[in-house]
Amino acid sequence: MIKAERQRLILGMLNGDGVVSVEQLAEKSGSSSITIRRDLIDLERQGRLNRTHGGATLVENLHAYARYEGGTYEDRTNTHVDRKRRIAARAAQLVSDGDSLLINAGSTTTAFARALVHHKNLQIVTNGLTVAIEVGKNSSFGVFVLAGILDTKKMATVFQPDSGDLRGIRAPAAFLGVVGVRIPDGPMMLTPQEARMNQAFIDASTEVTLLVDSSKFEAEAMYRIVPCERISRIVTDEGLSFSHREQMERLGIEVIVASDDRSLTEPD
Repeated sequence: MIKAERQRLILGMLNGDGVVSVEQLAEKSGSSSITIRRDLIDLERQGRLNRTHGGATLVENLHAYARYEGGTYEDRTNTHVDRKRRIAARAAQLVSDGDSLLINAGSTTTAFARALVHHKNLQIVTNGLTVAIEVGKNSSFGVFVLAGILDTKKMATVFQPDSGDLRGIRAPAAFLGVVGVRIPDGPMMLTPQEARMNQAFIDASTEVTLLVDSSKFEAEAMYRIVPCERISRIVTDEGLSFSHREQMERLGIEVIVASDDRSLTEPD
């Protein structure tokens, strides 16, 4: 396993438990303890973790994010509420009446669905139950919910990307929430199944817009969905660092920062 893969493994395991041992990491990666300790030193210098005797823990902001990802749907909904509202309202301005959209499950995309309520004649495909409930409030919308097993933490249907539900579906735009964004790697998820599902959404769309608050650029996840080059734009909040913005724009990704403009509040 090469260095980059080992370090992704380390951060992925930390996201799950918040703490890992050198012994666990060496066994999982097939590497020596000396190699793992060097990786931990490198990642600590990057500010990604804190080394401990015999292992490592997440730094507090990443640990908090891991708890967020492992929490209930209510936990997610009640976190960064104002950021999500602003991002959702700004993203809704990118949608025109009559558009066809792919929207994945998540608390930010649910806020986006709520912000679409005054549009007309949208055609929407989603695996998000709360997304479907929000867009279902508009009788002019056509809404297709992908079949699958219910994930109560995300209020989503978990489907097999090769099951056929998305075959034959092409939409001009996909609006997606993700666990994290790594530059230049791309948007990331915590599990390979989530990554494959979101890749299926992207494969079925022409333009891809990520709806992510600025904390997602500090979050770590192990499984890449697609390269950054496949992303058309990112809608985020004012907490985005200049460095991250510059890197994304250099890759040709449009960056839209949602301001704290009360004229963008979501519809009643």
